[in-house]
Amino acid sequence: MPTVFDVSGPIAMFRKPYTTTSSVSYPFPPPTAIVGLISAIVGFENSADKDSCSAEFWRKIAGNRVGIKLLSSIKWYKTSLNFWNVKEPQKNTHTQIKHQFVKDPSYRVYVDGPVEDELERHLSQNSFVYTPYLGVAYAIAEIGYVGKFESEKLSGNDILVDTIVPYDSDDVEIDVLKSGGLHREIVPFRMNDERNLEKVITVLYSSKGNQQGIFVKKSGNMEVSKVGKDTVAWFPAW
Repeated sequence: MPTVFDVSGPIAMFRKPYTTTSSVSYPFPPPTAIVGLISAIVGFENSADKDSCSAEFWRKIAGNRVGIKLLSSIKWYKTSLNFWNVKEPQKNTHTQIKHQFVKDPSYRVYVDGPVEDELERHLSQNSFVYTPYLGVAYAIAEIGYVGKFESEKLSGNDILVDTIVPYDSDDVEIDVLKSGGLHREIVPFRMNDERNLEKVITVLYSSKGNQQGIFVKKSGNMEVSKVGKDTVAWFPAW
């Protein structure tokens, strides 16, 4: 029975790794950020006190899978932040770096796997081991427990999906026109316990949030389930 929770906040910034001088954000938390969010809630340690590159929570999250739904339309906010110039402080004490933030983000996360019971316990008690945030430490996340629901696997064609759709399989067919237009993004999917990226995944999403779903003409190997009132396209298990 998948555990479901909502996460929102005034701002979010899920930095794209290839950006340098200016920080540019993904419009939603990629699966790697969801792992960090779940690990913060239940208290999976990374052992960074022993090795700064350590991310041992990836071992504990293995076997779980998630779905991600946009609860609000995607809005952007751009500004510059003051940083301390550690390279050449004698020339200029501070330096300004341009940042792109997601404004007033709101997402729904569906979690299915071994961690769901422990996750439900923390969510239902509103008790988190570490502070959850949306990409950066100053973007504190507001967490709302939705519930635990039965999952009914859907099969066949012509399915209206409420979530972001993983699109890394050739046998998945999407009706883009019927979906009202979609965006395509390549996002980080899985890392190892030394923070090295192991896999990326292509996704499709609508910038209109939950106002319109995604019409899947053929689901192929992608698993789709009815969870509560929502139709969820699951990411592969980690």
